[in-house]
Amino acid sequence: MDSGERQLFEASLRQAVERGGLFDAVLNDVGWRDAVAEDPTVAASVFALQGELNLTSAALDDVVAVGLGVVPSAALAVALPAPGAAVPPAAGDGRTVAVSGLGTSRMLIAAEVFVVVQRDRMKALRVTADELDRRRISGLDSPGSWVEVSGSVEAVDVSDVDWDGGIAAARRAIAQELSAASRAMLRLARDHALVREQFGKPIGAFQAVRHRLADCLLAVESADATIAVAWADPSPFAATMAKAVAGRSAATVARNAQQVLAGIGFTAEHPFHRYLKRTMVLDQLFGTSASLTEAIGSDVLRSGKVPAVLPL
Repeated sequence: MDSGERQLFEASLRQAVERGGLFDAVLNDVGWRDAVAEDPTVAASVFALQGELNLTSAALDDVVAVGLGVVPSAALAVALPAPGAAVPPAAGDGRTVAVSGLGTSRMLIAAEVFVVVQRDRMKALRVTADELDRRRISGLDSPGSWVEVSGSVEAVDVSDVDWDGGIAAARRAIAQELSAASRAMLRLARDHALVREQFGKPIGAFQAVRHRLADCLLAVESADATIAVAWADPSPFAATMAKAVAGRSAATVARNAQQVLAGIGFTAEHPFHRYLKRTMVLDQLFGTSASLTEAIGSDVLRSGKVPAVLPL
């Protein structure tokens, strides 16, 4: 997809969202799955918009499926790792496989579920959705966004799968959403600083507030630069770096934006809390910023080699 087609795709997405309706329906209308199967980098546009506007969708299923080498489908859900983990959601050496993981909202309506099994070599199998227990999770994020999936299935027709590719694809997409959500939190804090007055002047005139907003901007720009490299370099290392930096940056932005917003940032009426909750959940998917940073450091110590500096 060239730059002109990408701009048209992004404009179509935004216009459709502004007209209303579920984001999943919008993605269906614009041919999202065909687009991401042809060019995986188009996911950057989708997850940036999702993060900016705090939308929910099952697009992560399609991104991971493409990364695993599977043709995405509206009827196919992918079993994702449990929160905080980055290992396949299923394990078992015999004929029975135990599944314990997470799914998007598609898990409740899908006909099939693609499950990756952790063995000596990563294997995968398709099972009918009714073979698994699926339960909506009520928590920090939007109700119905996530589903707990578990159960035991028979390991038949297993095949090799590119688990590293699936993880890298997921981390790039999630990092993009984290960064977009972080920029949205920064915008909310900045807008508040321009209109909220204290001692007869907008609080944005005070150096302490400006410093916090500057820290937010630095964090967002750092994340965006790392993510841009990850889209250009589809290696697992670049994706891991992007996810780690984006998660850490989101925490930095959330902390400083909350200080700028003060009391209003704690209210249900103000949109800040939705972004805060979303970023907290996203950081848990496919490895937290802390665990990924530790993993990168452990790899350096084990190999004795420092990875090449990313061309930021």
